Amino acid sequence: MRKGFDWAAYVRGFHDAAPGVTEAVLSRTLAGGHTPYRWLARAVSPRAQLIVDLACGSGAMSRELALPGRTVLGVDLAESELRLASERSEGPWVCADGLALPLADASVDAVVSSMGAVVIQPAHALFTEVGRVLRPGGVFAFTAPTVLPLHPRDLVTSLGVVGRLRSLPRFPGPTEITGYKDALIGTGLRKVEDARERYHFEVATLQDAEVIVSALYLPTTSARRRAAAVEWLVDRTAKEGPVRISLAMRRFLVLKQPVATRGPEL
Repeated sequence: MRKGFDWAAYVRGFHDAAPGVTEAVLSRTLAGGHTPYRWLARAVSPRAQLIVDLACGSGAMSRELALPGRTVLGVDLAESELRLASERSEGPWVCADGLALPLADASVDAVVSSMGAVVIQPAHALFTEVGRVLRPGGVFAFTAPTVLPLHPRDLVTSLGVVGRLRSLPRFPGPTEITGYKDALIGTGLRKVEDARERYHFEVATLQDAEVIVSALYLPTTSARRRAAAVEWLVDRTAKEGPVRISLAMRRFLVLKQPVATRGPEL
């Protein structure tokens, strides 16, 4: 990736061109019958009444968190995603920057973000803003893609796709906790969980192959290389039946400590 790449423009163009594509993949990506959305929702207390779904996209995470008497505020910069979200549920939805939330200090019980922390950068500014709006004792739960705990056999298909793309999916921010460790310092947030889970997306048709490839952030990959990856997946399904693509995810949970008991963030 060349220095000075305009990630903000890329991400904006990606979601304007294909709103809902992330949900189309993650809603069908399963581990033991649950999706990454369900896994992330389990990190939030049922007592949380006001929750911010940061980088909410088409609203899948907001819908997963919905409970009677609870308000889930979906926030995203992509108007195309928010339009789709509003078609699928009532919201509320707000078009806003995750680094400048239109919320009062210490006003929300929890902030969640499915994949948003690898996009909203810089990380320290993100954690600072989340720490500002969280009440003491509130949590920020977010997921990010990773490599481990994929089994070597899981990598065969992934490597086949990458070989045809001739590039790896990329993100503006880090996907490992080492990339967030220093960013927590001085924010009043402390990491309390770093968990991993392995998920699988099944490719059985041309449409499945197209959606999984189109959901990847591939800023330097040509349309020809993307088509080659889709063609390779379709060829495999024709020869072997449905093909499973494995995706590893990490779930991070950080806590806003009460001021009186606040110690080192890490």
